[in-house]
Amino acid sequence: MSYIPHTQQDIEKMLQDIGLSSIDELFSQIPPSLKIKELNIPSGLSEKDLKEKIRKLAKKNNPLYNFNSFLGAGIYSHYIPSALKYLSNQPQFLTAYTPYQAEISQGILQALYEYQSYICILTGLEVSNASLYDGASALAEAVLMSLRINKKNRVLLSRSIHPQYREVVKTYLAPHDFIIKEIPFTEEGFLNLEVLEKELEDASCFALQSPNFFGLVEDLGKIRKVIREREVILILVTNLLSLAILKEPSQEGVDIVCGDTQVLGGFPSWAGATCGFLATKKEFLRQIPGRLVGQTCDKEGKRAFCLTLQTREQHIRREKATSNICTNHSLEAIRTAIYLALLGREGFKKVALYSLSLAHYLYECLGRIKKVDFPFSSRFFNEFVWRIDNAKRVLEKLYEKKIIGGLLLEKYYPELKDCILSFTPETKTKEEIDEFINILSSIV
Repeated sequence: MSYIPHTQQDIEKMLQDIGLSSIDELFSQIPPSLKIKELNIPSGLSEKDLKEKIRKLAKKNNPLYNFNSFLGAGIYSHYIPSALKYLSNQPQFLTAYTPYQAEISQGILQALYEYQSYICILTGLEVSNASLYDGASALAEAVLMSLRINKKNRVLLSRSIHPQYREVVKTYLAPHDFIIKEIPFTEEGFLNLEVLEKELEDASCFALQSPNFFGLVEDLGKIRKVIREREVILILVTNLLSLAILKEPSQEGVDIVCGDTQVLGGFPSWAGATCGFLATKKEFLRQIPGRLVGQTCDKEGKRAFCLTLQTREQHIRREKATSNICTNHSLEAIRTAIYLALLGREGFKKVALYSLSLAHYLYECLGRIKKVDFPFSSRFFNEFVWRIDNAKRVLEKLYEKKIIGGLLLEKYYPELKDCILSFTPETKTKEEIDEFINILSSIV
């Protein structure tokens, strides 16, 4: 402790009473080798010197704004309005506090309620929770939720789901007696419906991603028809921005929708911070993981908000709990709500359309380079796969020119040798795309 409320006279009297002359004598039984020694670290710096030292360290970084980047693959660099940064940094929001005391937490609770409402509007489903850790854990929680609902033990995962999401699901299910089967994709990059149909027997759920990891928009209507006759829960991992222009998942017969909100106002710094979302049908309400913010009335009849249906292991018996989600990503959820409120319906749609049109412009430009080809379909949202010989070397050469060309896929999909996944945000200009194409042409 830095402060102990004993005067020097108090200490001397206590030592005298036990027959000792000093505090060192009190601890003399402890071997010198175990006693705390002075730490071998430099002395403290002044505020000015500390700032200068941090500036020098920061110069070693390569921030994204120094590059012409086309890297996506789950973490996206969309424009973040200044108002979002200002509002989300208000001390009333910027807190690790969980709003258990509704009487003093109406601001945060209402903001989270608005977030839940936005997620329900985008997905067309009736219930959303108040956030999860990230998209990967949201998918894992959706799978566990399905297993609780129908008590089966087979899980089907599309192989075109983000590979790291699939790894997290496997980690969550590893201690349990569940079977995971991965459904392959076709030569065009879409889900293989024939294999899916053969594997549906006794399956608890089937999870897919659309737009998938390769950026392709799956035919959810066809997939729903394939599993309609079976009691299989359909889980969709999606990019929330794509829902500005695609059908609501509820219209496609999806039971649970999940993913990451980072795409809506989140920073791409060190792949975070992120926030998982999960929405589902009202009939599954009692199995939804995490926290729910509900709207009610206070004793005076005024509208109020509170946490409700708290089936977490901190509140009920562990074996009855739906999750162990604790204080998680409420700030990121609130940032998502602020982002959507700032853009509005039309602004949100424009961001999606700009991103889509620029990605297709890049696709057309790459197609004019003789050594570039495309392994998959052109039915993509705002990222796609292209192939070029010696892709790793090409990406390294581009990096030397301050261009991040995308993600090399063969690490995750060995069969996709020399394939690159590239993404185009709405902030990209045609001049930046042309620069990328010109430098790539000179390299190859």
